[in-house]
Amino acid sequence: MTSVSGPESSAPVHADRPVRDRPTWQAYVQLAFWAWFLYAFGATQALLRDEQGTTRAVASLHGTAMALGGLLGAALTAKAITWWGRGVVLRVSALAVVASLLVYTAPGAQLPVTLAGIAVTSFFGTFLIISVNAFLMDYQGGAGPAALTEANALASFAGLLAPLAVGIGAATFLGWRTGVWIMMVGLIVVEIWRGRHVSVFGTRGLAQHEAEGGRFRAPVYWSLGVIMCFLATEFCMTYWGADLLRERCGFGPAAAAASLGAITGGMLVGRVLGSRLAQRIAAERLLRASILVSLAAFVLAWAFTWWPVVLLGLFGTGVGLSVQWPLGVARVIRASGGMADRASAASSFFGSIAMAIAPFALGLLSDTIGFHLAFLLVPVFLLAALAMMTTRPVR
Repeated sequence: MTSVSGPESSAPVHADRPVRDRPTWQAYVQLAFWAWFLYAFGATQALLRDEQGTTRAVASLHGTAMALGGLLGAALTAKAITWWGRGVVLRVSALAVVASLLVYTAPGAQLPVTLAGIAVTSFFGTFLIISVNAFLMDYQGGAGPAALTEANALASFAGLLAPLAVGIGAATFLGWRTGVWIMMVGLIVVEIWRGRHVSVFGTRGLAQHEAEGGRFRAPVYWSLGVIMCFLATEFCMTYWGADLLRERCGFGPAAAAASLGAITGGMLVGRVLGSRLAQRIAAERLLRASILVSLAAFVLAWAFTWWPVVLLGLFGTGVGLSVQWPLGVARVIRASGGMADRASAASSFFGSIAMAIAPFALGLLSDTIGFHLAFLLVPVFLLAALAMMTTRPVR
């Protein structure tokens, strides 16, 4: 057993396959509930826009608020881990996410209130996801990339259920907010399960050693550019996918929100397969293949109006997107030379920039040239990622 995460944290022996012990499962489940919120959030946007009577561009400010909260959180996570340790940061951030989502989902809340609620949610959610990603990479050693992909497979399963829960709630007396409240209860249950056992996730001073490791090298920044393109693609698809179904296929709001499960279903399948492929195929090859799959499937979703073909295209796009975030983060950490917390924080920071710009840009562009043409931003992001990976590969 090799200690890598702090004086009270011991990692499993490095291997190609993840070790699924209690701390690993807790990290997996916590990440899954955060993913539940992310995919529920996209499904809630059209419904909240209808309630508040705003345009697409104004409604997309929720995505910008989320991104700004994420930027601030990513900038402060490493310091928070240094002061309090990953375990404490995970607990505080989970409970803070629950509290801030009570604000976002307050019935009748006006735009300034929901914007503030989502910004604070993203701030603390970023603490959570950075800590989980860095923990898994440290704790699992050589199996870190496979563990991240496996964790994101479970997250995709949660993401598959979340839009369905929002859609079912919207179509019944329960209301769409129930789909978000489920996740809030889940985070509380995880903290009860964790109990007092927080030190295994990392104790005070963990990031101090990394802070002394010097500046990032050029390959890290190229890899962060790739991460930005991946998240820009994913959030454009999940944020505006329901509108694609409403405009191109004539779906109603509830049906469109529920049908976003096609994307998350594809991501679930892709991550289950990807967690195994990552143990056998070089990460660079797997990432390039995922981009090509996403591009091919996007053509189906964008070019057709018959709903079975569009849903198939969204499913295939989800398969391609599935491994891009986990393997992209692992790529940044690998390029950083072992500075896991700083690299994970930088991934979330630059990813939040993409989240702030991409959905808003698509919404603004759609108000100018039409939604269908504006959606072509998605393949532009994917091609840019492929170009950067080809220019500066990471071994």
